[in-house]
Amino acid sequence: MIIKDSTYILLYSTLFLINSCSIEDSTVRQEGPFLKLIKEITIDVPEPSGLSLNSDYSELWTVSDGTNHIYKLSLEGRVLDELTYEGTDLEGIVYDSRDNSLWVVEERERVIVHVDISGNELSRHPITLLGSGNSGLEGICLDTTFSHFVLNEKEPNLWAKLKNDFTTELQKEINEVNDLSGITFDKSSNTFWIVSDQSSLLFQWNIENGIIRQYNIKIDKAEGVAINPIKQIIYIVSDSEQKLYEFQLIN
Repeated sequence: MIIKDSTYILLYSTLFLINSCSIEDSTVRQEGPFLKLIKEITIDVPEPSGLSLNSDYSELWTVSDGTNHIYKLSLEGRVLDELTYEGTDLEGIVYDSRDNSLWVVEERERVIVHVDISGNELSRHPITLLGSGNSGLEGICLDTTFSHFVLNEKEPNLWAKLKNDFTTELQKEINEVNDLSGITFDKSSNTFWIVSDQSSLLFQWNIENGIIRQYNIKIDKAEGVAINPIKQIIYIVSDSEQKLYEFQLIN
């Protein structure tokens, strides 16, 4: 009886160690950082759509497709300024550190508009991509060389790099998600972070590898994303919830 009990204990201990090792190994094999929600804040901007950080990551810019105005926000979501510029179906925005200006996209008009931070229009540029109506231009960002990149929301889901004359230099369909809602460039990894409203996803992407990693986000109508590459903080705005979300990428 003692032998049987000893055998049972030995067998149980062995199985426990095997299971423990399996769990530990699976944890080690997980790739990349995980996404942790830090806070969510209601903001006084109706239907925010598009998001960008300024050059020192101290303030945010967003647009409203409810008012068609441009707003400057604190990192706590407080409205610091509302510009005089009034667009048509504004859906994306990016801050340009070269001259402290902004670029916005107007979805239905299918144009990119250059605006100074007083709200004066500097120039506008028609963009020729497939898609029409309410499935048109949805996001915009700049990389470290100040090349412009835009998204076409769906039908087709397109990422495009623009030339200096705003014609298309390169384009790529991203068909793993249902739509494309917002984009930002991550200079720490030379990749893009993109949100998909209809797929409830945030994903890291580049043209060479496609989707590198993705995160399910419980955010209704996520339509703008921005990243602080130094602190690895990601901000997302919800159009329908009228909220700003802050996430931390943790290794």
